[in-house]
Amino acid sequence: MARERVGILGLGLIGGSLALALKGKRGAPEVWGCDRRKETVRRALSAGAISRGCTEAQLPACDMVIVCVPVLRAMGAIRRLGPRMRPGAVLTDAGSVKSGIVREGERAAARGAFFVGGHPIAGTEASGFSAADPALFHGRSFIVTPTLRTDAGAILRVERIWKRAGSAVLLRMDPKIHDHVFAYVSHLPHAVAYALVHSVATLSSRVPLGYSAGGFRDFTRIASSNPEMWKDIVLENRTELLRALSHYRRNLALLERRIVAGDAAGLLEYFARAKKTRDGLLSS
Repeated sequence: MARERVGILGLGLIGGSLALALKGKRGAPEVWGCDRRKETVRRALSAGAISRGCTEAQLPACDMVIVCVPVLRAMGAIRRLGPRMRPGAVLTDAGSVKSGIVREGERAAARGAFFVGGHPIAGTEASGFSAADPALFHGRSFIVTPTLRTDAGAILRVERIWKRAGSAVLLRMDPKIHDHVFAYVSHLPHAVAYALVHSVATLSSRVPLGYSAGGFRDFTRIASSNPEMWKDIVLENRTELLRALSHYRRNLALLERRIVAGDAAGLLEYFARAKKTRDGLLSS
């Protein structure tokens, strides 16, 4: 049987880490890489992460194409690639918003190729191939977002790739439920972190950030994430994120009222409930 050929569009943190994670693994596919930055492709070739650099137009020659670019760019790439994929080939992605991409993917790949929405639950605030890490997915979860139209065999093929890259927990989730969940556990925290740093950056008085070795620096680490990527995520999941922001504002207003009232018991209850919930994450 011929060795499977996998094409990766976008060799940044996720795509580059996936390519490096597959490198040298037993049964690993032949990996082609495509990136809009030619220097990134050269670096990936030099690192042995990919066996061949290619253009987007050459990707449909692969048995599977994994789109690893920001979600709005991914939508355009999926629209272009889907109709050109061979019957039986698989087109998939790694974006953190799923409903729109799954809809576009199923429409674009309707001529015989298969589309499978995917989301590796891994990442850092760093970006680019220089941040790629072959251990990024080790022990982490990978979510597939199938619909009633998704081919069962194609799902297994996608899961097999990510398991080979190190993902330990494979989950399946409806695309709309995925976007609702991640609006709260991922997109809202990033939005709040960006807003907090923005509030300090726009103060009329100067606050020396050298004093931020504790809470501010720890809490806002994710505000160093790729702005283009997060602009796309926020726009693509705006409905769910706006609901999450509204819920957050209500809880922030509750905290403010208890501070204004000098409500020690209320503040203790508020903080204790938050601590219990946060501590539960560490034991789960």
